[in-house]
Amino acid sequence: MASDTVSGYVQLKSIEGWRLDGSNETVLDIAYSDREESVAGHVYEPWTEYVDDPDRPTVSETFHDELRQTYDQLWYVIGVCSDQWDTGDSTGCRNDFTDRNNFNQAQVYDRVEASYSKEDEYIEIHDVTGTQTPAETQ
Repeated sequence: MASDTVSGYVQLKSIEGWRLDGSNETVLDIAYSDREESVAGHVYEPWTEYVDDPDRPTVSETFHDELRQTYDQLWYVIGVCSDQWDTGDSTGCRNDFTDRNNFNQAQVYDRVEASYSKEDEYIEIHDVTGTQTPAETQ
């Protein structure tokens, strides 16, 4: 069952590809770098031609199809932080699976309305309400 919808911000996005032999690759990873105080995206070399902006990635149907042909399992992951999620911290963060549509809908530091299903280990983005700066998350 999904939790109530909360207001928060996207803290990270990543794509993991897994093969039958158990090997995996991080296809794409974007998160806020505390050290550099900026958003930094990384795309694994074989996939760079599919990503126009590694700091604001989206996955086209063509890119998705290529990933599905290459990997046996494909995991889209998104992280959302909200002070409405009680995780023992002042701001609770959930990093878990999502689908391509949710992944494409929001970028790191977008303010969002989101929900989390603990049963399904799934984050859903309901709406993007704006963008905040890293300083606003402190």
